[in-house]
Amino acid sequence: MALPRPADLQPRAELDAIGPAQRARALFLPALAPFPPETWPLVALLPVLDINGSLRAALEAQRPFRRAPPIAAIFACDPFLRLADMTGVLRRAGITTVANYPTVQLFEGETAAALAAVGYRAEAEFRLLERLAAEGFAPIACATSRQAVDAALGLGLRRILLHPGLSPPIDPAVWWAELAGHIAVEGGEAVAWSAPPAAPQLSRPRRRIRL
Repeated sequence: MALPRPADLQPRAELDAIGPAQRARALFLPALAPFPPETWPLVALLPVLDINGSLRAALEAQRPFRRAPPIAAIFACDPFLRLADMTGVLRRAGITTVANYPTVQLFEGETAAALAAVGYRAEAEFRLLERLAAEGFAPIACATSRQAVDAALGLGLRRILLHPGLSPPIDPAVWWAELAGHIAVEGGEAVAWSAPPAAPQLSRPRRRIRL
C-alpha cells in the first residue's frame, strides 16, 4: 500500500504574504529574497550568501512568533556558525523547529568529494541538528539519498525531509515510496519537499541572474 504524502515543506524567503498554516510549513530562508524563486536551488549553494547571518538578522528585526512559527532553515556546515548565538536568536523569535537546508548533499561528483574530505558532509549537518535537539528544538533532517537517510536515522533523527536533489528522480513516486517506506519501517516520519513558489507575473520584463 502506498504511503500518503504529508503536507509539503516549502522554502520561503518572505513570510508577510502567507497565512499561519503556510507559515508553519515554511523553511525560512530570507537570504534568498533578492532572487527569483526558480534560481533558489542553485543560489542557496553559492558561497557569496550568508544564509545564517540573514536568518539571524531577519528574526531579530521582527516581533516574536506567537503561533505557527516557520521552520528555521540553517546552513549546518557554516564554519562561522556560533551555536550559542543562533539558539538565542531562535528562542527569542519563538522558533521551535530547525532543518539543515541548504544542504551540501546537493553537490555531486568532485565538488562533493572535496567537501567531504574537509568534513562537509551530511553527517556533519545531522550532528548539528543533534546539538540543536539537545537545546530543545525539534529537528528535521533534510536527506537526498538512502545513505543520508540511514545516517540521520542512525543518529536518532526521526523526522526526515526527503529532498529530490538538483536532478529529479526518474520516477518521483517510486523514489518517494521507497524512501518513505524505509523511514517508516525504522520508526521515523518522512516529510515531503515542495519546490519554491513560482514568481509572480510582472507587467515588465524581469532581470534574470546568470549563474
